[in-house]
Amino acid sequence: MAKPPVLTIAFLERLPEASASVIEEMRPEDAAALFESLPTRIATPIFEKMEKWPAARCVQRLSLDKAAAILAGVSYQDATVLLRLTPVDRRESILARMPSRLAGDLRESLRYPRNCVGAWMDLSVPALSLGASVKDAVAIAKERPVGDALFIVNEDQRLAGFVRADMLLRYSTGTRLADIIQTGLKPLFARTLLREVASDPMWDLFLRLPVAGRDGHLLGVLSRHDMTQGLTTITAKPAGPDAESPLLQLVGEAFIVSLAGLVRLFDSDDDRTRTDSGP
Repeated sequence: MAKPPVLTIAFLERLPEASASVIEEMRPEDAAALFESLPTRIATPIFEKMEKWPAARCVQRLSLDKAAAILAGVSYQDATVLLRLTPVDRRESILARMPSRLAGDLRESLRYPRNCVGAWMDLSVPALSLGASVKDAVAIAKERPVGDALFIVNEDQRLAGFVRADMLLRYSTGTRLADIIQTGLKPLFARTLLREVASDPMWDLFLRLPVAGRDGHLLGVLSRHDMTQGLTTITAKPAGPDAESPLLQLVGEAFIVSLAGLVRLFDSDDDRTRTDSGP
């Protein structure tokens, strides 16, 4: 597909959610061609707004480099879901082109059955050691969302406790986390069925809960949002990934064509204006 006109790019960049609604109804090959022609910084927010089945169809048709670049930019959980819907051979080819640390985390999540906690946990959220300071914790919180609490691990990488994010503002930057840690929180286990943790009373107190492996080592966190999304995905019975809506498909094609037509119209108006006004 030729490079989209400037007006189309401006629309896609400013209204990613509206753009996603239209693009996800296009033929998969046309949607993939459009994404190939877009800068990754514009394509990524649109991808995050798309329903997972249409987005997965695009992943299967994008070039490996483009698919890797987009998936590296979306949320960790979105990347996990989309890769889970991608054939294994292609999935590995995409992961091989992603940053090695992120690819390793995603492989770890993908090895769990999708009805387990481990399939929906986020391994990119860092845990801090008992020797870390409030300054260290604030620096982490500035780099990435940590939710309402930071989880602390001991020397064996097992959960030692947590520190509420709002508590960090009450102490000097040199205060050790070991001196303000709260205990009594037990981690979820990665192999536990997702439906079994949905009623955990700790959800009333936390937006995210820590997740441990079979050996007790802290692996990541499970957010309330991702748990809900996981339960919805598991119980839903979506149409197959190649299901099409002919009418909406035509609407999507008309959308792109119309924007291109508007650009040509504006260009011709500018030409007439320059002609009428003279050199």
